[in-house]
Amino acid sequence: MKPALRVSLVIPVYNQLVHTMQCLESILRLPDKGDEIIVVDNASTDGTPEYLKGVGVTVIRNATNLGCARAWNQGIRASRGATVGILSNDIVVTPGWLPALLRFMEQTGHGIVSPAMREGPLDYELDRYAAAFTAACREATRPGLLGPCMLVRREVFDKAGLFDEGFSYGGCEDVDFLWQAQKAGITAGVTGSAFIHHFGMVTQKAVKKSGTGAYATQNLAYFQRKWGRTVRGNWWQRRWAGLRDRWMERMERMRYGHALVERG
Repeated sequence: MKPALRVSLVIPVYNQLVHTMQCLESILRLPDKGDEIIVVDNASTDGTPEYLKGVGVTVIRNATNLGCARAWNQGIRASRGATVGILSNDIVVTPGWLPALLRFMEQTGHGIVSPAMREGPLDYELDRYAAAFTAACREATRPGLLGPCMLVRREVFDKAGLFDEGFSYGGCEDVDFLWQAQKAGITAGVTGSAFIHHFGMVTQKAVKKSGTGAYATQNLAYFQRKWGRTVRGNWWQRRWAGLRDRWMERMERMRYGHALVERG
């Protein structure tokens, strides 16, 4: 059976009401908001459930915090779109972000695509900055994905599987998913033709403060058992990755005046 909709957006949340409001309102204000928005609430207690009742989105409510991977998978299973957007709730999208990502996906044949982003405090005029950024960087691309926001063709999940629920709360799931997709012959890319703001690991920082910070170490150990290496690899792999990333950022800035991942 073919999917009934074109694009579904899946957003897991755990408290952080202000960020959830900013994220959803940035999406809902636009004409290109996707065909359905599914918010998976991991047992929020800060007024998030009450807010979500009046927003006009589909809500999946969990009695406990099931973590990021399980929440993503719940949303994916419930979604009906041919393409599924996996979004963190600490992002703010800008006009044209979704059509630009869909065009990039269609033009390149990538199974997974992500927008460029700026991370840190939102202390600048976002929409104006995004318009200038995308005008300058519409041809800029780099391989890979960015965990806070990605569009995934539904057939990618059929070939590579869903997110690995062996990871707790959050951390490593995006890298693991990318590597699983690459093993299945699926490519991923980042485009400067779409731009979002990312505050940066807001929910994970809150979870760590609550006294469950040990999950990060557990996730790293689980990743190493699964892949036979750490996320960053050995000394040579880390060195090579660092040099590659610095070179890529330098080339992007020289050619386009921006890097595809900026930090405020």
